[in-house]
Amino acid sequence: MSREAVIGLLSIVTLVGMIWGYKFVKGEVLLSQSYSFTTVFNDVSQLAVSSPVLVNGLKVGAVTKIEVNPENTKEMFVRYNVNGEFNLPKSTKAYMISAGIVGGKSLSLEYANVCNGADCAEDGQMLTGETRGLIGSMLAGEDIGEYITQITDGVSKSLNSVGEGDPNSPLNKTINNLQVTMENMAKLTASMDEMVRKSSTNLRKTMANMESVTANLAQNNVQINSILSNLNTVSADLKNANLGGTVTKMGTAVDGANSVMNSLNTTAKSAEVSVKQLNEVIAKMNTGDGTLSKLLNDKALYNNLELTSQNLSLLLQDLRLNPSRYVKVSVFGGKNKDKYVKPVDDPAFNENK
Repeated sequence: MSREAVIGLLSIVTLVGMIWGYKFVKGEVLLSQSYSFTTVFNDVSQLAVSSPVLVNGLKVGAVTKIEVNPENTKEMFVRYNVNGEFNLPKSTKAYMISAGIVGGKSLSLEYANVCNGADCAEDGQMLTGETRGLIGSMLAGEDIGEYITQITDGVSKSLNSVGEGDPNSPLNKTINNLQVTMENMAKLTASMDEMVRKSSTNLRKTMANMESVTANLAQNNVQINSILSNLNTVSADLKNANLGGTVTKMGTAVDGANSVMNSLNTTAKSAEVSVKQLNEVIAKMNTGDGTLSKLLNDKALYNNLELTSQNLSLLLQDLRLNPSRYVKVSVFGGKNKDKYVKPVDDPAFNENK
């Protein structure tokens, strides 16, 4: 066999496998005979193409197509295939059931008797359908009635046994507490009713006062609008007044004033130190301690200083009037022949003494 023939044969096998797999996923079987049926449902939630078709729990086919009834959009056509080994009677009914709590849905075909010949459903026939809930899907019809009967009997027995037996049982305690709670609620309701009845007069007065206030507000509506308008004007003026710049300048001025105050405080402290030193000097002068104190307090010293000053003045005057007595300058060695001049107010020449 040539290489090309092998490649062609593998391609055909691969194509057939892909087609068969696609049909298998859709629930169709190529190599066996099957019948197609259609059922109408109003709601097909969680039912999908390839959902299983069951007979007494055995998978005998799958859903192949779901489409809307073109004549009635509230109805859905569900088409499905059934293995040709199963002959379904015309009275077969298709139930859409839940496959589980978290699973999808499937179709369950139910019929009473096996068909023969003309009694069997033909290919493409329309079968009647019905939807069952989760409990109906899990239990048969007679089982549902039995379980409901058992639950009803159990609840009745539980209600009839309330208050009997051990009074300290949790159920009896709960019922007693509930009874006490209801009694307290009744008392509370009565108290609230009494309180409301007593407060009705005050409530009427309050409502009357509120009505009067509302009437006054309505009468003064124009004035209130005027006040609000004035407030808006004031707000606009304040907004345009550049208060931020003014506050900044005031802050700068306050900082300058603080600096001046700090300088004044420093000056005041320096002045305080100076005054303190001056007070100490004055105190020493008053107590006679030191030369200055003696100058102020010792009269004899004052007189001596005054006399010395006077003599110094006369000496300088005599030096000015008769310099030749103190300094002798001669160019040719001659003697000074100037006449002596007496100083004014010289006590040495005072004839009265």
